[in-house]
Amino acid sequence: MKPCEDVLLYAQGDLSAAQKNAFEAHLKTCPNCQEELKFLAKLNESLTPPAAPQRVVDKLFSCTTRKKSIWAQCKMMWTATAVAAVCAGVCLMTFLPAAPAFNAHELVAYVNSNVEDEYTAFAQELTDMETYF
Repeated sequence: MKPCEDVLLYAQGDLSAAQKNAFEAHLKTCPNCQEELKFLAKLNESLTPPAAPQRVVDKLFSCTTRKKSIWAQCKMMWTATAVAAVCAGVCLMTFLPAAPAFNAHELVAYVNSNVEDEYTAFAQELTDMETYF
């Protein structure tokens, strides 16, 4: 390979140490390679985008970055609260002993106390009806 063909490889840093030394020796005597190397340096510089000022970057991000709504911020908290409430309800229903709706002794005592009064009232009504007819 001719030394003039190594300009692009030299500019990119792809030459081995021995090739680089040989090309640098050639570069001192070849004005065409010197001009082409300057052109490649300018081309590389023009292809590199300039850095934007930090204030421009900050303003751009503040305009384009969406802030989370209150609902989005609290969604996880509400979900965790709902799950905890459901778990607490299931645990209460599962582990609490089931109490009967009524106590049999209380029911018998209630019926005995009220049946006597009801029977007396019913007997009085029958007596009144007999005297009427």
